[in-house]
Amino acid sequence: MRVVLAALLLIAAPAFAANLTVNVSGNTPPDFSNQLSDTGVEVARFVFQATGGDVDISAVTLHVSNHLLADEAFTNVRVFFDSEPNQTFSPGEQVDTDKTPDGVTDALTFAGSFTVLNGNIHTLLVLVDIANNATVYGQAYDWTMDPQSDVTLANVPPDVITNSNIGVSNSITLRHSENQLVPGTGNPGAPRETSFGASNVAALHFAIDSLNAIGPGQLSGIDLASITISITCATSIQTALPTRLRLWTDDGDSSFEPGSGEIMIQERVPADLTKWIIAGTVISATFDGTAIQNLQDIAAGTVRTFWVSIDFGSGPETTCEVSLTRTNVLGALGTAADYFVTNPTAISGDVLTVTDPPKKKPSKSPEGEGGCSTGTHTSYLLILLALTGLARIAMASACKRGAVKST
Repeated sequence: MRVVLAALLLIAAPAFAANLTVNVSGNTPPDFSNQLSDTGVEVARFVFQATGGDVDISAVTLHVSNHLLADEAFTNVRVFFDSEPNQTFSPGEQVDTDKTPDGVTDALTFAGSFTVLNGNIHTLLVLVDIANNATVYGQAYDWTMDPQSDVTLANVPPDVITNSNIGVSNSITLRHSENQLVPGTGNPGAPRETSFGASNVAALHFAIDSLNAIGPGQLSGIDLASITISITCATSIQTALPTRLRLWTDDGDSSFEPGSGEIMIQERVPADLTKWIIAGTVISATFDGTAIQNLQDIAAGTVRTFWVSIDFGSGPETTCEVSLTRTNVLGALGTAADYFVTNPTAISGDVLTVTDPPKKKPSKSPEGEGGCSTGTHTSYLLILLALTGLARIAMASACKRGAVKST
């Protein structure tokens, strides 16, 4: 009788429920950029933790943002479950087979049985292979999992998922390289003056730094295609004064030495109609073509430094500023691929005032040292008195000679 009662109680009693939580792992990579054709790139980690008993899972679903272009960006997506758990992922721990985004739906479902052990922390690793399609340069993607709808439990009930926080990974952006504008150490740092007709005035010193990758994937350097320099004047009339802009390579000493240290790359003048464009108070001078393309690529982890010089005509008096913004440096693969980080957004050579050369000041030499303390007026008076004296002496001499002759 007791045995039968115990059996009945066992049948009637509900099985003990196990609870599963799913969150984004703190080891998920931060936002990063990656090049094309890279394989096995880690994009996300999700943490699974069970309490109250083991939890069997039969499938997980991932969602990728920007999914209409995901099929152009990724050739394979694969998932590994750290079953040990020991934070290592072997081929035998792959869940299901590789999946490929279809460009229609954002969901990829991986069916396969794995167990989250009670009290342990397991990690689900998401790896991708990146396609070789330049149309996705500049495109960003992240990976999402909603525990309530994207995790399929094998035993429901009694197992449950109580947390409803949607886990979203950081973003991967596809690029060719990441670069940064850097002010040169010789860059003018304060307002200054020059005169009409001045040439090769040092106007801007800047560097292009091709950054090393800090995330997965080894990014390549930048192949320069064009650099556009701006001259901003105080008024539109003043845009007539700048007559030439030259781009130079710096020889490495941060001093502007045109013709002896620096080598000129290219020059632009107002006659270059499509390369010297005036819009209101701003002149945009674009350096491009063969001269720029022949420059050696700036490899990742290296820096190249440039000088910009400016020539001026005869008027009007002008206040101007020569500058460069990060979006005006283009690589051969375009802004989406050859990206410039946002800090700094621009570099300025500071304000330059162009005016008449200063007039010569009068001599201030003290008396007894080659000068006269009484000034220019006194000097003229002394000369006049001397000439008057000489005239009187000459007249007296002539009169004396006349008197002698008459006797």
